[in-house]
Amino acid sequence: MQTLRNEQCRPWLVSMSSSEIAKPLVRAIKIYRKMARHELDPRMRRDLARHIRRLAEQGVDDPGRLTVHGLSYLRKQDRQSRSG
Repeated sequence: MQTLRNEQCRPWLVSMSSSEIAKPLVRAIKIYRKMARHELDPRMRRDLARHIRRLAEQGVDDPGRLTVHGLSYLRKQDRQSRSG
């Protein structure tokens, strides 16, 4: 079943290169660091990268939207870590 899901996502992976995905990732990290005034740990960076890659696989190809989704993801994770 996992193979089938990956095969269904391939057309979008072809349309967005790793460097195109890296740009919104880096931008989200920079904005978040500035606003939160702290660095992201390696686990959070990895999770953010996976989140942005998943969105790209689902067809989100606008770098601005990926950045915004990444920032929303980071804010949500930050809230969860503070409350838990």
